[in-house]
Amino acid sequence: MEIEWKIAYLYIIYGIIMLIAYMLTKIYYLAIISEFIFIFIYFYHSLKYKGKIYTVKFFLISYFISFIIEIIGVNTGIPFGNYYYTDILGEKFLGVPLAIPFLWSSLLYFTSIAGNFNIYKSSALMLFLDLSFDPRFSMHLWHWVNKGIYFGVPLTNFFGWFISSLIIFLILNKALKFNKNYDLNGVIFYFLLGIFQGIEDYTVALYYLSYISFAMFIIIFYFMYKNYINNKNFNNK
Repeated sequence: MEIEWKIAYLYIIYGIIMLIAYMLTKIYYLAIISEFIFIFIYFYHSLKYKGKIYTVKFFLISYFISFIIEIIGVNTGIPFGNYYYTDILGEKFLGVPLAIPFLWSSLLYFTSIAGNFNIYKSSALMLFLDLSFDPRFSMHLWHWVNKGIYFGVPLTNFFGWFISSLIIFLILNKALKFNKNYDLNGVIFYFLLGIFQGIEDYTVALYYLSYISFAMFIIIFYFMYKNYINNKNFNNK
């Protein structure tokens, strides 16, 4: 197994340790530290897995486009709904923390691998992650002006999340010319990342959301693994 995947898997273990520390101390910034570590893992993984040129292009495109989408979202309510960021993530520009596009970029990167660089599959994987973590993050990192029916999150957010991801992937595909790459490690890492979201949901008493997350990512893993096996068998013929 490549070193970049070993490091990625170690992040999941590290995240669980930090989660235990949070449960014992109730210091929310421990969770924030984990998110920033995730960003560093993304850069390291991309440099080793895809190389310097790909990493720089992917980051710059995904960072600035997601930043523009967030600025429009915060100031107009389109396409997510009306929301605002708290001060936890630090410095803001036009209402959007400078750290937020880093998180977009890192999630877009790993979902692109898990989705075999198919822009529609990868956008759907982004949506599934948001279904799990948005109710939890909106308790501290941002707040919805009008509470929605999905654990306080408006349904418009998920439509906006999918469309935004699709737009970014379309532009990335145009610039980088994605090639299909069926990597089982990408599937497994996405599954573990999803299960970890479910565990985090449980620790903040979003019990029903955690059950939904566990079921959702187990089902997704089943179909992604089945797709991987089918394509592997097809390529071996």
